[in-house]
Amino acid sequence: MVTDLRVEHPLRTPSEAVILDDDDGWESLADVHALTETEVGQLMGCAAMVVDASWQVVVIAAQMQQADGELRTDRLARLLCLLIRAEIAEGVDTAPLEDTTLRIALRCEDAASLEMASCVRLARVLACKLDATNGIAYICDNASRVE
Repeated sequence: MVTDLRVEHPLRTPSEAVILDDDDGWESLADVHALTETEVGQLMGCAAMVVDASWQVVVIAAQMQQADGELRTDRLARLLCLLIRAEIAEGVDTAPLEDTTLRIALRCEDAASLEMASCVRLARVLACKLDATNGIAYICDNASRVE
């Protein structure tokens, strides 16, 4: 059980993936996920890190739950951006993120405060990333079993 949640995040390795600030991909991401300029700015300003161990996911998931429970939307948004930008290493279990991410992503954006509505949109982006990551891993696992 994670008890000390004061650390901003447990990621220390910067990603070597390069994403340009003026990349059309940011505009496409905003269009696909109905992100505001502020949310895109938050994502662009967040350093891309590498999640290379499952324990890091457990710590961040606990931090997300705590931020959500305490209605700390600023912290929650930072953690969501961090995870959206993060490079997830092969074999890292992202399951601890799924429950909190989906609970936030499925909230009614129109009934939430402006800050929480932003978190809802960011959580939807993360949910898509997690689905794509886990879906590919699942397909690869099953394909290797068939051969």
